[in-house]
Amino acid sequence: MNTAQAITIYKATQKGKGQSLLERGFHPEDFPYYPPMADGKCYFAAPNSRNLAEEYHRYYKDGILEVTIDSEIYDQFFKPLEKPYQGGEKVELAIPHDLFPLLNQYPRVLKPR
Repeated sequence: MNTAQAITIYKATQKGKGQSLLERGFHPEDFPYYPPMADGKCYFAAPNSRNLAEEYHRYYKDGILEVTIDSEIYDQFFKPLEKPYQGGEKVELAIPHDLFPLLNQYPRVLKPR
């Protein structure tokens, strides 16, 4: 992966889940589908919205997981998932189960904040 041509997305991890996501990656059983409470998607803050992950980190307190993805792959598969968070300027991505294998191919780093 050419890091000059890479995009980083951010996920505030819930208490006790950060290390597991770092080591194992993303799996459907970690993001269950139980409507209307859980839609089965894994939510990330988009590349220019790290502060959204920081907001959630204040509640979850388990770190921020950063995933760095090749920009071409990001543009093709993940950028179409971008949407304004609660209608504001911050942008989120709701990644469905079928993209987890692709997401898991990219490096993950868990940062305290």
